[in-house]
Amino acid sequence: MTKKRKDNKPFNPRVTGDGPVTGEQYLQLQRKLGLELAEFQAFLGVSVKEHYLIAAKPAEPLADPGLCLHVRLLDAYPELVVPEPAIEDLVRAVKRIKRDYPETAIPLPATAGAVALMLGRRSATASTWSDGQVTPARKIMALVRHLLTLLDERDDPDRVLAHYGALMAKEAAARGVEDLFAVRRWP
Repeated sequence: MTKKRKDNKPFNPRVTGDGPVTGEQYLQLQRKLGLELAEFQAFLGVSVKEHYLIAAKPAEPLADPGLCLHVRLLDAYPELVVPEPAIEDLVRAVKRIKRDYPETAIPLPATAGAVALMLGRRSATASTWSDGQVTPARKIMALVRHLLTLLDERDDPDRVLAHYGALMAKEAAARGVEDLFAVRRWP
């Protein structure tokens, strides 16, 4: 059971601070979120090699600002850690819709290949969607997904965006950039 504060919000002790995000904080976040190593790596889009380089020198700041921002975001919003839907879930949903609403004009059989086509992909490559060949790096796409989730599902997207801006400024300050929004580039 998650501890609650007096205002009934879940207690969320942070693992990141004002300084640079370190490998130790990255590893603490894995423990905080309760994810297996493979889940954690996939969730953040971190390769096995990158993870072990981070774990080998836990006191050092993480080199990738995008990864640091993702760690800070998940530290602030651990509720983002939910099981990812599988393609089979979407196939089942399409099948259910075709069954429950037979008049629905979906002129395709409800298969993974059909779902791939519905998503603008070749059905023959449905199994390679997440291999990074046709999309930005997974860790960036994971960050995009989480930001979009927050902006789409919360009733205060303006506050979430403002808070994310503050997280960006904090990360930039930790890297020696006083005004990221004036400089407009990561060091």
